[in-house]
Amino acid sequence: MKFLLFLAFALPILAKETLLVSILPQKYFVEQIAKDRFDVMALIPKGASPATYSLKPSQLRQIQKAKLYFTIGVPFERAWRDRIAAANPALHFVDSTKYIRLYPIAEHHHDEHQKELLDPHVWLAPNLVTQIARVVLEELVRLDPAHQEEYLANYEKFVDQVATIDTKIFSMVLRSRTKAFLISHPSLGYFARSYGLEQLAIEAEGKEPKMKELMRLIQKAKKLGIRVIFIEPQFPKKSAHFLAKKIGAKVVVIDPLAEEWQSNILRIARAITGS
Repeated sequence: MKFLLFLAFALPILAKETLLVSILPQKYFVEQIAKDRFDVMALIPKGASPATYSLKPSQLRQIQKAKLYFTIGVPFERAWRDRIAAANPALHFVDSTKYIRLYPIAEHHHDEHQKELLDPHVWLAPNLVTQIARVVLEELVRLDPAHQEEYLANYEKFVDQVATIDTKIFSMVLRSRTKAFLISHPSLGYFARSYGLEQLAIEAEGKEPKMKELMRLIQKAKKLGIRVIFIEPQFPKKSAHFLAKKIGAKVVVIDPLAEEWQSNILRIARAITGS
């Protein structure tokens, strides 16, 4: 009986608090610094699109127990923020990109009545991941100051790893004669900007381009010596394969939302540079 009473009081103390993120790469970043001090839950599961995903009732119940939500600017957040806040009025929202200068989405056309859409894909540029990690560190220390030194040590180790990856990719780019790539959806804008590369998007406002635009892309791709075309599973592929045949390029499937961030970003870099 005494043992059961002990468990009844001890379990709430031992239970970890929950932190929310939107996408799996964020989960990876937070876990590198928090380690096992918190449970980290990505609201958008593997294979789902941040533009169309809808929360499940079971997730809303989990949200009720969370302490903090690291946002990153994907469309899902705009669509669900009010309902998430209503499910947990005490939930603290933190912008993971608050130290990052955001740019408009590449190839996005809008008129004066449309709000300019900012590109959220900051997690695909290693130099910007260090800024995301800084936000994570600050919030973990605020939530759990007793373990500040532990979080600092984890943070330092993680940003050192990111810096090593950044150096590897920069070295690949310097050695490569290819300085441009084609991509179905413009998700590598910050990556390209970080390494002096040119990203050419195939889609036009989320749709397959017309023949006139395809011919323009063929001419430019040949001029730039493009040898790789990236496609993502959730976006149209027909134009990418057509372009690949015309310019002799390789089609590479990528997942910008992969949780294994380090191996994923290096794979993308190797595909672009031929390393």
